[in-house]
Amino acid sequence: MKGQRRPRFQLLTACVFLLILGAFSLAKALLPAPAVLQSERRKPAQLPKLSLSSLSSGSFMGGFEPWAADTFPFREGLRTLRAGAVFYLFNQADKGGLYLEDGAAGKFEALNEPSARDLARKIASLRAMFPADARAYVSVVPDKSLYAKRAYPGIDLPRLEAILREELPQIPQINLSAVLNAESYYRTDLHWDQSRLQPVVSALAEGMGFEAATDFKVQEIGPFSGVYAGQLALPLKPDEMRLLSSPALEGSTALYLNPKSLQMEPGEIYWLSAFRGQDPYDVFLGGVQPLIRIENPNAETDRELYLFRDSFSSSLVPLLAPSYACVTLIDLRYVDSRILFELIEPASDADLLFLYGSTIFNSASVLK
Repeated sequence: MKGQRRPRFQLLTACVFLLILGAFSLAKALLPAPAVLQSERRKPAQLPKLSLSSLSSGSFMGGFEPWAADTFPFREGLRTLRAGAVFYLFNQADKGGLYLEDGAAGKFEALNEPSARDLARKIASLRAMFPADARAYVSVVPDKSLYAKRAYPGIDLPRLEAILREELPQIPQINLSAVLNAESYYRTDLHWDQSRLQPVVSALAEGMGFEAATDFKVQEIGPFSGVYAGQLALPLKPDEMRLLSSPALEGSTALYLNPKSLQMEPGEIYWLSAFRGQDPYDVFLGGVQPLIRIENPNAETDRELYLFRDSFSSSLVPLLAPSYACVTLIDLRYVDSRILFELIEPASDADLLFLYGSTIFNSASVLK
């Protein structure tokens, strides 16, 4: 009897497996592939072309697997199920470097020392391109994992700051880690919350010798689910995005580089229309921009600031702009340093600030 039941059980198992496989295959055939993976803020991989050469080289299967994963039916639900199992069933500390603590998510990665040294040398070469009377400063935006309750193997901030002292002995560092904490960052995103950055502005003002503006008013614009919410695929409580403005900022003019014409064109400081777009953080200075100049005609000083930056500065600069006659933001991920001085004319007696998060220090090759 037992011997007769085993083939029946095996047949039943095979039938159930084929039924599930057929159901998913039918769903994939009937359901349209997503044009955009909204939660991950990217387009899905494309199905590679099938040919003898792509089969023999292995490139077809190399492209087929990402396409199949990105267009798999009910993908989002399965991602949520997997993340829930990782954190709540197996009680793991992280999922592929993403951690979750008290409803707040973050990511950690170890310091890439060779890359950090490359970036420091890049900063040194850029400093040499500006007039000798320019006052240069360097500062690191700490990764939010530094303030997590659990000790994650993330960026070694003291080691990074030691590398900068070794490579940039003539450029003072402004330490921001002491004026930030876990509440300074969005719970669902890697970026800091503009409404909590006054201590950062005060630390920069003390280190650079300018007078910090304080007469800001708060405007709430709505709930914000950051990049980590999409990457984890968990129903995290959204943050509340707030903007800070002041009379001086409202009277300022923002100019953006048109990459095609290489001309500066007027734009908004806060792009409210971007809040409903793919990345709501683009509300700050329009997101990805190679070169921006903010002019403050009502400034009580003629000082200018040149800020070499990444995305963290997008929300910080509106709080610095009232203290300067002109702030020029330069993102070397999108503009080549070799043509930079064809686009700007550095003022004498200006401030230079090199302000980068740990992601850029770990991938200095993205800077041109």
